[in-house]
Amino acid sequence: MKIEKQGKALISFQKEGNDWYITSPVSYKADSIYVDELLDNLTSLTFDRKLEGDLFTYGLEKPSYVVEGRLKNGYTYSLMIGNKSPVKENYMEGYYIRTDKSNEIYRVNASSIENFFLTDNYLYKYMEKFVVTVPKNEIKKLVFYENGKEFQFKKDEKGNWQLDGKTLKQEEMDNLLDSIVLLQINGLDEGKNVVSADRPFAFDVYGKDKVERISFAKKDENNEYVLIDGKSIGQYVSLKDINSIKNNLDKLIK
Repeated sequence: MKIEKQGKALISFQKEGNDWYITSPVSYKADSIYVDELLDNLTSLTFDRKLEGDLFTYGLEKPSYVVEGRLKNGYTYSLMIGNKSPVKENYMEGYYIRTDKSNEIYRVNASSIENFFLTDNYLYKYMEKFVVTVPKNEIKKLVFYENGKEFQFKKDEKGNWQLDGKTLKQEEMDNLLDSIVLLQINGLDEGKNVVSADRPFAFDVYGKDKVERISFAKKDENNEYVLIDGKSIGQYVSLKDINSIKNNLDKLIK
């Protein structure tokens, strides 16, 4: 799916397996909840009036927004959004639309398409917010790097977590795991590419079939850029949340 505004592509999504990914203007895993919401709006769209006239009258000769979809079989279609209707239908505001398969013009409720009107910070909205995507129950190993020291946590065959051969308290280990899997980005500096981690704290998360390497770079006194596998597109996390991970780590290594 792709959304254009006045002929300019704003964002594109592509589904791989069960997951959605942003493919433009950046490459990043998408928040599937919000993408599915767009799809629900698109596939359940209904009209309350069918109109006649030239496309120019309804703002559809050069539509303000175009939503393009491509199916698995390669079939493509486009929804074109024109002017706002000057008249309410049943007290509801509406917009004029048409598809690329026909010149027929329809009026639809504004609430059914307003999600396509991308506003400020729309890229951040559609990004996956969780930094670590390995599910908590699939994490089998953690490696922390702090001030030149390395700490390896491993899950044994019985499901117990160990550090240097010592079995750890499950409650304390759960607190550490929770602070890791709940770490979320809370903002994005668009166009900011960070390729070097300059903070003395990082960790690797080992899942069933992948490893996610998380490191950080200085942003300001309250936030740090987060690098995933050594790359960042300007997303950052709260220093408070990072310190929460550090505090839970300190309780286990003392």
